[in-house]
Amino acid sequence: MASSMKQASLLALTPFTVALLFLPGGRWLLPLVAPLTLYAAFAQRVGERRYGSAWRLGMAWGLLLSLGVIALVVLFPEVAARGILNGEPYRLEMFGWIDTGLGRENSPMAFLPEHALHLAAFVLLTYLSGGYLGLVLGAVLVAYMSYFVGSYAVDAERIVVGSIVAWVPWSVARVGAFVLLGALFSRPLLAGKRWPFERSEYRLMLLALAGIAVDISLKTLIAPRYGVFLRQLADGGF
Repeated sequence: MASSMKQASLLALTPFTVALLFLPGGRWLLPLVAPLTLYAAFAQRVGERRYGSAWRLGMAWGLLLSLGVIALVVLFPEVAARGILNGEPYRLEMFGWIDTGLGRENSPMAFLPEHALHLAAFVLLTYLSGGYLGLVLGAVLVAYMSYFVGSYAVDAERIVVGSIVAWVPWSVARVGAFVLLGALFSRPLLAGKRWPFERSEYRLMLLALAGIAVDISLKTLIAPRYGVFLRQLADGGF
């Protein structure tokens, strides 16, 4: 009981890790340090093969980190712009897509190579580090996506609604799939075995791959219309 409360208290500190961006080198410190609020509890559950619990913890961590970044964008936009790795380039790309309807979001041939690179890097880093470096990469990805979300919410002058709808549904599916893969591929190093998987874990791998397929399908099918929706919301059309 005491251990669970300690883990919950540590996880609750996640949004406040964005304060590292006020420090010199904070743009590197944030992704390196943010996983510390999760890792011990996450690794414990993976070691016990409690993948569902590990997944829920990972999703809660991602949500809390996203909330911290969004709050930073709202309160200290210059610090966020300066500190979030790839934040401004990604914001400009997404704003351009919303404004013009053109961009990689609408073209599988354009976005699939980047998605495949992120997936391969995430799984490899997770496997080699018992999950920690996968969480570091996850923190980078969540932070710059959240920077766009917060920027959109401010630009639309709809902080709460904007912060929800700008987390586009295909990205949510991708995060869920990555967290599950992170739980699974953390296990080899934690268990001290190169390939410790059994039938139940293979089924979870298939579930994670289904999440990736949902991500790609949603993005392919609805991205153009969703971009129009975000533009109309920002223009006050809703």
